[in-house]
Amino acid sequence: MKQNIIKVLKFLIYATFFVPLLVLPTSFIFPFIVPKILLFRSLVTLMIGCYVLLLLINWEEFKPRFSLLNLALSVFLASFAISTFVGVDPYHSFWDNHERMLGLFTIFYYIAYYFICSLIFKNWTEWSRALKVFLSAGSLVMFVGIVQHFKPGLLLNQDVDRVASTLGNSIYVGGYSLFLIFVAFLLFFKEKNKIWKWLEVVAGVLAVGGIFFSGTRGSMLGLVAGMGIAVLGYIIVLRDFPKTRKILIGVAAAGVAMISLLYVFRQTSFVLSIPAVNRAINTSLTSIKNSPRWIAWEVAIISWKERPAFGWGPNNFFYAFNKHYQSRSLRFGYGETWFDNAHNIIMNTLAVQGAVGFLSYFFIFFAAIVAVALARRKKILDLHVAVIGVSFLVAHLTQNVTVFENPTSYLYFMFWLAMIAGLSVKKEEADVAGSKNNHKTGKISTDKVVGSGTIVTTCLVMLFVLFIFEIQPARANMKTLDALKYLSYQPEIGVGIMKIALAFNAPHIDDIRSDLSRTASQVLSGDAAKLDKEKRIELFNLAVEAMQANVLLHPYDIRNYLVLSQLGQIGYTLTNNTSYIQLYGDNLELALKYSPKRQQIIYNLANFYLQIGKTDEAIKSIAQTIEDDPQIREGYWRLAYIYRLTGKMDKAIELLVLAEKNGVIFQPEEQNIIAQILAPEVTGKQTIK
Repeated sequence: MKQNIIKVLKFLIYATFFVPLLVLPTSFIFPFIVPKILLFRSLVTLMIGCYVLLLLINWEEFKPRFSLLNLALSVFLASFAISTFVGVDPYHSFWDNHERMLGLFTIFYYIAYYFICSLIFKNWTEWSRALKVFLSAGSLVMFVGIVQHFKPGLLLNQDVDRVASTLGNSIYVGGYSLFLIFVAFLLFFKEKNKIWKWLEVVAGVLAVGGIFFSGTRGSMLGLVAGMGIAVLGYIIVLRDFPKTRKILIGVAAAGVAMISLLYVFRQTSFVLSIPAVNRAINTSLTSIKNSPRWIAWEVAIISWKERPAFGWGPNNFFYAFNKHYQSRSLRFGYGETWFDNAHNIIMNTLAVQGAVGFLSYFFIFFAAIVAVALARRKKILDLHVAVIGVSFLVAHLTQNVTVFENPTSYLYFMFWLAMIAGLSVKKEEADVAGSKNNHKTGKISTDKVVGSGTIVTTCLVMLFVLFIFEIQPARANMKTLDALKYLSYQPEIGVGIMKIALAFNAPHIDDIRSDLSRTASQVLSGDAAKLDKEKRIELFNLAVEAMQANVLLHPYDIRNYLVLSQLGQIGYTLTNNTSYIQLYGDNLELALKYSPKRQQIIYNLANFYLQIGKTDEAIKSIAQTIEDDPQIREGYWRLAYIYRLTGKMDKAIELLVLAEKNGVIFQPEEQNIIAQILAPEVTGKQTIK
């Protein structure tokens, strides 16, 4: 039985390698993330069940052994858990949202995956076989990405310059390509079969193509750093091979020379035409400082200082960013004013997990490198595994300075760590055969017989966990997608499906409420002919109740208040009940409380003040946005409009002259609004939204 369970476990591990290929665009919201996470967690749930049976069969053989790397992963999980429950929104930290799905619940599965993988594969033969399967699955992802380069619309990819493959994000493709390059290198150096050697070369070329076509600067920098460490590592370990060392030194010098030449000629058409390289080589400190990400990094540092030990809680950077929102963010457009991640693993970890989480994350890399060094010194670890193992860790950490971990990166990162852990430890006899003598305890470690009752109970527990935490969320997500589709095209049917979706007791019910309520507000603001008044009021009430439930669950999430404020306007239009106007204003004021400098809230709040006749408050609030950042165009024409509306044309003209003096250049559509403001007569007194 034991051997059969081990075979099943290996099959399940191999199956996880194909998870990145899963995309179900017609079935799930966020089809590149949700089905992947649900499938991965389902596979790991089955793995845990099988592993529990192995522990019951032979505890001594399969129990986790103490090691620095095992300790590091355990500390990281503990730190993540503490930050979750002491953070500003434990629910969000625990589950995360549909777009990421990397809350504490999922992180536990990745850590469990690490421990099981590290114990099941016993030697290089088994690890190399697993790496080959991983490389094969990854090559399919790379192939899809390369096809996308020539056919951009494939799999919803709309970016003609950067491919997203089956991962849905070019950043994720870049990181995965980086991993596959190092896997291909490792297997090539260790491979004895000529056919496999050529296949590994082809896979490596595909991975290089993936990293270029992804256009990801961080991955390119990671590749340079990782290759640099690899060359340096081989120079160090091959001290008995002077000719090889000289060749490697020459390779290193050539690499430095090539990078130098690329930098010198970075503005030439040739360099600019090289995907990924052009973005990486032309990135300067000045351009970084003048980017939205720099603002996010500044906010991360400020937020960390406010909660230095355990941070705001995993996945709660959104709250920190809102509280410390900087007005100049709007210079880059509204799309760059919403950050749920600092796009820098160092800054983001400091903000959401504090110094403890930051140290625990880096402890993983430290422990892995120490494990490799000690194993190499004891001649347990092959030199190629040692050098390339450390090189990828450096490459991965380097690229994460500009990005963040994602579902696919956690998969290959944990597997790589498991390989290092598994190959860096000399196996005791108990690890090889359960009937052998355990040298540490002197006890005989024999296989035990597990009864059918235990097996059935384990299977039932696994099925229960799968149903509650994977099948139910999948059903809820798919039903929500159905509701969104019908609300947009056949809203009368959509209302009924919306009720069903809202009735699910799923972990991500908050996302379901938000998605449905936002769509409902769009439907109610649109063509009234699609729904009779009774159905419109029913849809309105459903949306309001859903968002009020979300406010109770996430009281600091300004998005809930913004949706409720929109619904307040809609409610007044539907019923002429003036209490809904107050709902509009009250929720905007609550949103402003949690993000005091966010112009989007202030502009809407000014409209509310105009509606209730508080013109002075409207003027004061928008004037403050101009004072906060004189370079933001929108504040000028909004305030000028209010001045015109209240008969203060001299102030409107004075304000527009100030805008010109401050170097503000209005866009064509804004110039049209200004032309209306300066027109001889006011044609209406509607607020500008």
